[in-house]
Amino acid sequence: MNKKEFLIIPIILISSIAGGCSSNEESAAVKDDTNLEEAVETATVKIDLEETFQTVESIGASGAWWSQDIGGWTEEETSELSKREFIAQLLFDQKDGIGLTSYRYNLGAGSTLENSPKIDDPWRRAESFEEEPGTYNWTNDENAQWMLKKAVEYGLDDIYLFVNSPLTRLTKNGSAYGDMIEGQSSNLASENYQSFANYVYDVTEYFLQEEIPVTHVSPINEPQWDWTGGQEGNHYEPEEMVALLEVFIDEKNRRPDLEKVALSMPELGEWANSSNEYFNKIIENEILMNYFDTWEVHSYWSNYIAKTDFKKWLDEKELDITLKMSEWTEMVNGRDYTMDSALTLANEFHDDMTILNVIAWQYWIAVSSYDYRDGLIYVDLDTKEILPTKRLWGMGNFSKFIRPGYTRVSSISEDKELNTISFLGTNERDEEEIIIVMINNGFFEKEIDIEGIEFEDIISYTTDSEMDLEEQAIDNQGIIVPRQSIVTLKILNTNTK
Repeated sequence: MNKKEFLIIPIILISSIAGGCSSNEESAAVKDDTNLEEAVETATVKIDLEETFQTVESIGASGAWWSQDIGGWTEEETSELSKREFIAQLLFDQKDGIGLTSYRYNLGAGSTLENSPKIDDPWRRAESFEEEPGTYNWTNDENAQWMLKKAVEYGLDDIYLFVNSPLTRLTKNGSAYGDMIEGQSSNLASENYQSFANYVYDVTEYFLQEEIPVTHVSPINEPQWDWTGGQEGNHYEPEEMVALLEVFIDEKNRRPDLEKVALSMPELGEWANSSNEYFNKIIENEILMNYFDTWEVHSYWSNYIAKTDFKKWLDEKELDITLKMSEWTEMVNGRDYTMDSALTLANEFHDDMTILNVIAWQYWIAVSSYDYRDGLIYVDLDTKEILPTKRLWGMGNFSKFIRPGYTRVSSISEDKELNTISFLGTNERDEEEIIIVMINNGFFEKEIDIEGIEFEDIISYTTDSEMDLEEQAIDNQGIIVPRQSIVTLKILNTNTK
């Protein structure tokens, strides 16, 4: 993502959680009380398979910034896997990893050519494929392409090509970021809109020919921000965003090979505030409203109230729009490997799914080298040590089990410390199964009583301070959710319709 990283910004978290501790000091004090290890609370979860909501398309993450480096890490990690293969396994493998089902490939602007001096971090520079207008070198971005193809080998068939900045050749200042010389105007001149669309679609057609299952193209990323350095990025005023999307629509319609590829928009950075004028400009435009039935938005700076208000706004406008959450990470300085950030991720996923009914949820950078709460996996660039986090396994509590085509069903917790979300779907053995994910934000273990469905055997998968998606066969009388944990239940559906 995002130029906003490495800023210390206070965040007020307003969510559906009413219980739990509100400070690190209180958390530490509770954890020091060994009496709580034996304390158990009871909670009821009510399931209604007849009350259904959205059907999930995919759950994924971005390859931005890290894959162009780590995709070349051929050193041995295990006796069977290189370092790059091990990271790919952690992310994409449904058996030994977290089984992501979508992947966002960063289509770079060419800032590696030393034309963007305000990007001093090599990880935030990106290659392009263009040698000169209409001429391409498809061997460029070799490492990132390796990771992309590895994701496809693991069976991912929902691939996004997303752009932070247009090609530097097309920008006003020749860099992959703007200078605000002309106020808030975009760094992309309108006379270059067509050339930008041509490039993006030429790359898309090439990847399709190479049997890369590109399903979405996203030419704009968080247009409301200034993007004046630090990474590739481009500002657009609302009317510029609309005009550029119209060009992309026209050009896509001229290319029959792209008929099944969706054009993503608006990729705004939040569900409220700075995004509002962009949303309003979209609904004023007949072309866009007739073309797009899905909006993709990022969940930064968006609390429970902002998401609820946005959903109310859609309903009040009588807009029948399907939503996707296409980028999020916790905006906090300092590395965190613990359940603290894993629970934050899980609750964000829960709120986006249950408030906004999103059909796709995509995390920001899957791998990080930074002192920040971003990657699912951390790496040390000097030693090339690979360090999985609890965020990785917490993400897996969702992505490994909530597969494409699974439908969300009603799942209500009477315990305000326990968030729950449930799905119904058909697994690879053609068996219908119920997936229940429970997020225990409290500091007490909870014994769960599930109402509304009949079942016999349950398999649970627990992520907490001690366990990483640990599997256990349990019965209806023994459903225990540890304190500060994420637990996924997988149940064969034997209920009559």
